[in-house]
Amino acid sequence: MSKMDQSAARREEDSKVLVKWKDTEGTGFTEKTETRDISETGISFYLEAPVWLDTHLTLTIGSSSLFGRLHTTAAKVVRIQTDASGRQLVAARFDE
Repeated sequence: MSKMDQSAARREEDSKVLVKWKDTEGTGFTEKTETRDISETGISFYLEAPVWLDTHLTLTIGSSSLFGRLHTTAAKVVRIQTDASGRQLVAARFDE
């Protein structure tokens, strides 16, 4: 079975999401963004503030077709891709 077959089906979605995390110094960050896509196991979105692999996030997702009107969950950053403008496409796996 390929890696693609093992992953949950992702849906393109532009729900609002509030992302909170702390850096290695313990400084807290909060950024409002929108989901790029979402599945039962993970989510991706763009961030402007720097974040690192394995960073633990608290996500509050609003108006998601998958999770409903308001859903708060924990997640861990598993992939980061930076575009030419410096925005980071962040992929995170839900902890639950």
